[in-house]
Amino acid sequence: MSDFEENVIDGVVEEIIFENDDTCYRVFTVNCEGILYTVVATCPPVYAGETVTASGEWKEHSAYGRQFVCTEIEKTFPSELSGMLRFLASGAVKGMGPATAQKIVDTFKEDSFYIIENEPDRLTQIRGISREKARIMSDSFRTTLGIRDIMMQLNEYSISPNMAVRIYKRFGGFSVDVINREPYRLWEEIEDFTFAAADKIALENGFEPDCEMRVCYFIRFVLTHNLTNGHSFLPYDKLSQISAANIGIETSDTECYIDKMIAEGRLYEQKIGDLRAVYLPEMYFAEKYVVKKLYNISKYVKKEITDIEKHIDALEKMLNITYADNQRAAIRMSVENKVMVLTGGPGTGKTTTLNGIIKLYENLGFNVTLCAPTGRAAKRMSDVCKREAKTIHRLLEVDMARDNTFVKNESNPLKTDAVIVDEMSMVDIRLFEALMHALPDHVRLIMVGDADQLPSVGPGNVFCDIIRSEKIETVFLNEVFRQASQSKIIINAHMINRGEHPDLSNSSDFFFVKKLSADSVTDAVCTLISERIPKRYGKDVLNGLQVIIPTKKTQVGTQAVNAMLREIVNGPSPSKTEVTVKNRSYRVGDKVMQTKNNYDIVCRRKNGTYESGVFNGDIGIIERIDLKQRIMSVAYDDRSAAYEFADCDQLELAYAVTVHKSQGSEFDIVLLVLSQITPLLQYRNLLYTAVTRAKQVLIIVGNDKVLYNMVDNSKKSNRYSGLRHMLTTFSEYEDDAQ
Repeated sequence: MSDFEENVIDGVVEEIIFENDDTCYRVFTVNCEGILYTVVATCPPVYAGETVTASGEWKEHSAYGRQFVCTEIEKTFPSELSGMLRFLASGAVKGMGPATAQKIVDTFKEDSFYIIENEPDRLTQIRGISREKARIMSDSFRTTLGIRDIMMQLNEYSISPNMAVRIYKRFGGFSVDVINREPYRLWEEIEDFTFAAADKIALENGFEPDCEMRVCYFIRFVLTHNLTNGHSFLPYDKLSQISAANIGIETSDTECYIDKMIAEGRLYEQKIGDLRAVYLPEMYFAEKYVVKKLYNISKYVKKEITDIEKHIDALEKMLNITYADNQRAAIRMSVENKVMVLTGGPGTGKTTTLNGIIKLYENLGFNVTLCAPTGRAAKRMSDVCKREAKTIHRLLEVDMARDNTFVKNESNPLKTDAVIVDEMSMVDIRLFEALMHALPDHVRLIMVGDADQLPSVGPGNVFCDIIRSEKIETVFLNEVFRQASQSKIIINAHMINRGEHPDLSNSSDFFFVKKLSADSVTDAVCTLISERIPKRYGKDVLNGLQVIIPTKKTQVGTQAVNAMLREIVNGPSPSKTEVTVKNRSYRVGDKVMQTKNNYDIVCRRKNGTYESGVFNGDIGIIERIDLKQRIMSVAYDDRSAAYEFADCDQLELAYAVTVHKSQGSEFDIVLLVLSQITPLLQYRNLLYTAVTRAKQVLIIVGNDKVLYNMVDNSKKSNRYSGLRHMLTTFSEYEDDAQ
């Protein structure tokens, strides 16, 4: 090899110098009969201790010297004890460090691999290895074993190792067969696998562009994609036209396929006014079930409670309070009705009224359960109600053993007399359906929120649909109380909600900083974050202060501002571990937000107990990055979550967040940036939602003309949802409800 002529090397992988799982680029050393060579390859993961046969050519790198640039590689697992030990100690097996690897090899010798794969219970002979730990290690080893073979086959489709792991975990040994025969299942069943990627594989494998499988999956894709836009269904005509235009076939052909899918139960159709609404089955049944359940609860025969006014009088005396007329009406209706909505803007006494309802229920002997859609909303509910409040997900208990369904359901309902849900505007139809499944018919249900805020990020328009149906008793709190009326934040919030231009003069809790250019906006934000706000209020973006921006992709959008604030607040340091995953950089100390529900991530609560699941909108701080174990720990308000690197792409920087992502949260100080906002985002309830996130101080930086445009635009995003229509035909569900 000294002559640079050999194009094949054989040896044992000694050390991994560098690897990027997104690009599959790797640099490692290979021990060839005692001589170490540096190998550069684009390939599936390699591990210390593996035997490799690499084909390629020798090159002289200007900075790194002589390297073997690999074009093809074959790998075999080590069979000698030393190689087995190095492989097991390399981090290739989850939960196994060098010390554990040494104990296993010392105990089982050449049978170590066989024992781990086929007889993991025998590992419990070794002190410190529990049955659960043995299972985890065995599963990881078998996954690595399977992935090793299958990755080589998947590599030709340009599928990244991280994605290959997900595919293998779902389909196992059938992975390649699925890819070849039904590639669209990758999009449907593998998280983050795009339809475009599945479609590319299908077309490369010879699928005809107008074949039935492709057309039907695309129709499902269009409906699924529009769930992210808040639509529970699409009109028949719109669905057929969009599908035909994108596939390149006649509309009449897509209509035939839609009709066939409806006839076969793969889609469902509902007549809503003049619309032919086409649903995915799960969306159709979600809306139907919610209506039926609301009917069942509202019509359930309950023990009549008399002398309600006397109970409220006693409550006032006990709490030394006098309720306003509409507050008193709300408390009375919460007893007279099984299902009720309580809505109102800031300063209208929702919290006071809610606490009155809770206390009266407790006086009547009711077991009361409080919940909210997000962790921050639940924490705020706990703080203002002085009682435990849980997220809806935590209340329902995620069942890890049954594909992330909920433990609480119709067969195992919640043991409670009353459920109060705060921030109802954030609850989408799927989450609400799950909650409905867990409610016994005798329960009382109180839904609380601000109907003028943005609707849920997920599909449906549940809160507004329920209110507008006029089938559920609703109390509107619209009187701003004296103390609240002294807050400029609350005054301006209500002005905005009424379509009036707010007063932009500065006060003790409201400030407007007029800046017209993008550069002047970013300069102002930097100064406020780094100097003025911490000096005056003792708050920073890691503690009590939140930057909120309507848009992502401009010079003053969340992406650019996050990068800027990160360098100010948490700049690079030798003491702060960093890692790049899927082109995103993460650093210890970073403020991050979870961007989707993940029921698999294990969290350790402050009391030492464990639970599963982190959810869209959770904000935390990266507290530890373990490069060897490929684990990142994020500290949330009440728990710490351990992320495998493969899941880190679900986290994004949160020094600045969008208005939509801020829903359900309140912050002591909000810095709202209004500049370079696309006209599509310049509407009233988005501004109203942003303004009402501030508890103590609101600082707006930007263009007053943009602000006024938002106030003047009362148009709300139109969502296709059938819940209101179904609720207006309440009586039709009576037979089903019996």
